[in-house]
Amino acid sequence: MSTKLNCWLGRTAYQIMPDRFCKLDENLRAIPGRTIKAWNDRMPNWQPGTDGEYTNDYYYCGNLKGITSKLEYIKSLGFDLIYITPIEESHSYHHYNPANHLEIDQWLGDWHDFTTMCEKAHNLKILIIVDIVCNHTGIHSIYYENPEYSHWYKREQNGEISFWWGFKDLPECNTIDKSYQDEMTKVIAKYLKMGADGIRLDLGENLPKEFLNAISRVKKEFPDTIFIGEMWGIATDKNYEDAKILDGQLDSVMNYPLTDAILRWTRWGKVGHFKYNFERVYNEYPVNVQNLLFNNIATHDTPTTMTMLVGEKMNDDVFKDRIWDIEEPWRQEDSFDTYGFREFEAEHDEIVGDEYIRAKELTKIAIAILYTIPGIPCIYQGTEIADTGYKDPFNRKPYDWNKEEADMKQFVASMGQYRKENSDILAEGKAKIEMISSDILILSRSINNGNQIYLAVNRTEHYQNICLPNNSEQLKVIFAKANCSKTGLNGYGILIARQ
Repeated sequence: MSTKLNCWLGRTAYQIMPDRFCKLDENLRAIPGRTIKAWNDRMPNWQPGTDGEYTNDYYYCGNLKGITSKLEYIKSLGFDLIYITPIEESHSYHHYNPANHLEIDQWLGDWHDFTTMCEKAHNLKILIIVDIVCNHTGIHSIYYENPEYSHWYKREQNGEISFWWGFKDLPECNTIDKSYQDEMTKVIAKYLKMGADGIRLDLGENLPKEFLNAISRVKKEFPDTIFIGEMWGIATDKNYEDAKILDGQLDSVMNYPLTDAILRWTRWGKVGHFKYNFERVYNEYPVNVQNLLFNNIATHDTPTTMTMLVGEKMNDDVFKDRIWDIEEPWRQEDSFDTYGFREFEAEHDEIVGDEYIRAKELTKIAIAILYTIPGIPCIYQGTEIADTGYKDPFNRKPYDWNKEEADMKQFVASMGQYRKENSDILAEGKAKIEMISSDILILSRSINNGNQIYLAVNRTEHYQNICLPNNSEQLKVIFAKANCSKTGLNGYGILIARQ
């Protein structure tokens, strides 16, 4: 690995969707087509509008100043890296349909607010990653509406503009066009100059190597910059010419295969699925990529962790898509029952009683695994307050600042401390599955000097005997949940020991 990226090793990340994280009251200039929803009204507007369209065009008005005001809170939970979804001027609250790459959406703030946030984060030794959308723009962008930029868009054989997955509001960009590459390089450079430290590339798996090579020019001025590509499958499933992690176009990818493996083992004890994904990723990916993998157990594109671990309809078939691919009951021959799907999500949004308690215990197990495997663990906002919710828009509720949830917060903080105090091993140590069954998982991380960490977890409610390696007498227990010991784990128990 280039020593230029060493500053990223061993970090622990927190993902924020700015419109939904924290709002500092300000007088906002009204913008046609936008409506504001009260922060404490957390049930999404899931029904269609009068035109029958599902637009999600309401805002909660979280902003950059709100994020800045909560940096100490984020730090207190053990996070030293923040990943922020797009903030560019656009015509949606999520900003994945850019209208002007070089301006921040006015309801989120301005460049001064962004720089202030980054400066305060850096003072707290927190790095900032921003999300950049290069694959497409919105139809109301300054580029799409200007004939001068028409060559920046892909064309079908009939000459018509191509739209990403057929969405008529997302025209695809011609990422092999040199002038477009130059523009996006300028956009990324501006974010870095204003204080960002790294870049997450939306739909990174779609971006060709020519484009990635072009934007990497910014590393001459900003050598510590990390490029993380969105990727849903195993990167090496692509051939060498398109893999992008084998010869350095991407420094890291989002590790969704391990997300799925962790969740399915934690919920159902899927042993073969966990071993398959674990061994492929940690045998086939270059070591420098393994240590920078962006690992998660939920994002803005999946249901919440709590819901995936106990919610109805989750997909348990490892040969048929991921755990969060739950839409099949609503798929029709030539259409999709959006109303029926969202109605189900709304009716099952809340988890209560014993199931809520079980979801929390399983979430803690998933977090412990996440914080132990190689790479950078990333927690989606609200996980630390045991938030629930199915897919968009139910996984994108405004953060509930009135919900205490001291138990889950304390657990997340303790796991953050675990990573910080053992970064000598967790930053670059080799990973191994020491033992796995449908009930118990024991992982190890080790470095060349013989120092090792062992994580043992029990996904069941029943006591389970465990057998740590032969040198277990030399192991010091550094974390134990539910009165676990080196010989046994109580129900939903977690034990971490170090040599």
